[in-house]
Parts: sequence; structure tokens; C-alpha cells
Amino acid sequence: MKTGINLNDDPNFAEASALLEKLKAELKEVENLIDENLTSLSAVQAARRNRIEEQAHAMLAGQSSAALDASAEAAHIRADIEAAQLKRPALRRAIEIQRQSVENLRGELHAKICRELAPKHAELVREIVKRLIDLDVALTAEADLRDAVYHGTGLNWQRPMGIPSLGLLRDKYSLTSVYLVECAKTGYLKKSELPAHLHDLVPIPQPAKTSPKPRADADGWLHATA
Repeated sequence: MKTGINLNDDPNFAEASALLEKLKAELKEVENLIDENLTSLSAVQAARRNRIEEQAHAMLAGQSSAALDASAEAAHIRADIEAAQLKRPALRRAIEIQRQSVENLRGELHAKICRELAPKHAELVREIVKRLIDLDVALTAEADLRDAVYHGTGLNWQRPMGIPSLGLLRDKYSLTSVYLVECAKTGYLKKSELPAHLHDLVPIPQPAKTSPKPRADADGWLHATA
């Protein structure tokens, strides 16, 4: 049995997740832009050694603006880098805030889903218990048969066919017994539903502690009493 669970079926979660992905994509674009501009700026700066020579020849040719245009290009690249570097931390903070919003929604939806599916889960656990007990009956019969052969002949059965990892329910520390005890501890079974020899493994519930109740003295002051 498969249970279809998709958090994006909830419009609020889908919208919050989409916004988070959009912010992450925008951050990636900004970081790529910074890298590209830094590469471009490095290329412009690498040619700086020739700027004086180029400026001189440009002046002689009456084209003094050529070198100045190159300087303007570098300034423009630096401005783009600065703007992106200012935007990057803001995006990172926005992503942090939005990610927390998404996780909060995830937690709320998870709790809601768990509440809705709890009865079905309890039903399945009890079905596991039922089948495990039925299996234990067969495993115990198989073990008893082998024991009878051994005691009657002094020789072991040729090929034992039990499941050693499960153990038998009559052993209070077998995996089968541990599973049933855990079911009782977590409320899937009543203690009375367990075999009697397992009852002492289920702790007695402790009563909830009550907070001291405040009382008012004649002067109006409140004091706590146990």
C-alpha cells in the first residue's frame, strides 16, 4: 500500500517553496555575474600597462576619448560588481528567512499529516503484532518438534527451519518480545494484551506532576502551595 503524500499539494507550502527556489536561483545569477565581471575587470586591468602609450597615440591622432572610454568601461564594471556584492548578502539573508518559513510550514504539515494518519498507522502496527504472534505460534511448534526429536533420539534435526533473529515469544528478551513490549510502551497495545511474562517489562505510567497552586494571603500577596 502506498500513501500519496506531497507537501506541494498545499498551496501555501508550494508558494513558499517556489519563492525559496526563485531566491536561490537569483543568488546564483548574482554570484555568476560577480565572477564574470571580475574576469572582465581583470582583462581590463591587464591592459593598463599600455594605457599611457595608447593615450599618447590617441591624442596625436586627435582621438583622446578612446583611452578614456576604456577607463569608463572599467568604472562601469566596478559599479556592476559593487551593486552585485551589495545584493548578494541581502539575498542570502532573504533565503535564510524564507528557508525557515518553508521548514516551519513543513513542520506544521507534517504534524497535520501524522495526526490524520495515526489511526491507520495504529491499525497497521496491530496487524503486524497479530501476524507476528501467529508466526510465533508456528515457529514455537517447529522448535518444539525439533526438541522432541532431540530428546527422543539424542540427535538434532537435520535442518532447523526457525528464524533465529526473531527468537520466540516465550523468551522475554527475544526480538519478538521486545517488539511487543515496545508496542505497549508506545500505546499501540494495552499492557493486558501482552503475555503475562512480559508485563514486568512495561513501566507503570507515572502521574503527571502538578504545578503548585497560588493562594492569596489576607494582605493580597500570592504564595505558592504544594
